[in-house]
Amino acid sequence: MWTSEKQTYQNVLQEFKDRFNNNPRAQKLVKDWDRIVLLDATDTGSKFGLVVQEQALTEIRPMPDFDEEAEGLVHLQAEEDVLNEIFSGKYNPATALVDGALAVYSADRDKVKLEALAMVIWRLG
Repeated sequence: MWTSEKQTYQNVLQEFKDRFNNNPRAQKLVKDWDRIVLLDATDTGSKFGLVVQEQALTEIRPMPDFDEEAEGLVHLQAEEDVLNEIFSGKYNPATALVDGALAVYSADRDKVKLEALAMVIWRLG
């Protein structure tokens, strides 16, 4: 059963999905970049996967189990409130990294892609 806090987080992720899929520049950036972006909340244990396929964010799905070594996995780790703030556009992910509030485990190329997506979607930088 979802608590109202988790519904809010899930709603934020759904709104992010809509924003992503309605942004032609974001879609262009993810050409040939099929990935699962794992959102791993360190305080609540919630884990959601943002599935990017064929130039779209196609699905947001719970991911209680995952393979950390899986090809195409981009792992973001933070407290749920921090992830909520990042995906609602209220907290710049680059700032969250510098603040130590967000950890990103992925190939360097994927980190650059995430930074570019943040700039395009939230008009940062």
